[in-house]
Amino acid sequence: MGRVKLTIKRLENTNNRQVTYSKRRNGILKKAKELSILCDIDIALIMFSPTGKPTLCLGERSNMEEVIARFAQLTPQERAKRH
Repeated sequence: MGRVKLTIKRLENTNNRQVTYSKRRNGILKKAKELSILCDIDIALIMFSPTGKPTLCLGERSNMEEVIARFAQLTPQERAKRH
């Protein structure tokens, strides 16, 4: 039997929201690291859990301050093109 298609919307139950975040956090961290290695890119990922706890992920050769500084140097028009 296949998986059920999950509708992407905000989870109203705070406990379910935290559990879902905890389960999916490691997956997105793994994907970010893989992308960093495969494509030899600088990456900095900052996430805050529903309880406010921060999680940071840096690529293999990334420096948080340098990545943020590079992003900050972009004009608002350049930033808008990238998301």
